[in-house]
Amino acid sequence: MKFVKTNDGFVVRCEIGDEVVSTLIKFAADNGIHSGSAIGIGALKEPELGYYNLEKKEYVKHKFDGDWELAGLSGNFACKGSETILHAHAIFSDDQFHTIGGHLFSAHVAVTGEFYIRPGGIEIERGLDAATGLNLMQL
Repeated sequence: MKFVKTNDGFVVRCEIGDEVVSTLIKFAADNGIHSGSAIGIGALKEPELGYYNLEKKEYVKHKFDGDWELAGLSGNFACKGSETILHAHAIFSDDQFHTIGGHLFSAHVAVTGEFYIRPGGIEIERGLDAATGLNLMQL
């Protein structure tokens, strides 16, 4: 992973083989980012995506084989106790331009992962919401 600081955040480039979610979480934690946003593009492989089933209060996960174009990632950072959390959704396209998308659990860089991270400047905590079963931002 390589990065450069900008006037209002960071540009981060993940290297081939890096696991994107854990790399971005570690970057945020190492740089004291307790809230903020992330956007990104690139080419990733073997993404694991999820869809949240509200009735069952659980994620339905699916891992997709092969290389995929990361057409867009958007997400946000917050904390849960001392742990940094990245809540990210992503859209991927295949070689036939078909798309898949959902909550991003993991993916590895196939060619590059290019991300812009903008710190929020405050600490935002996540906590369990009984109605949804999710750890939502406590605002």
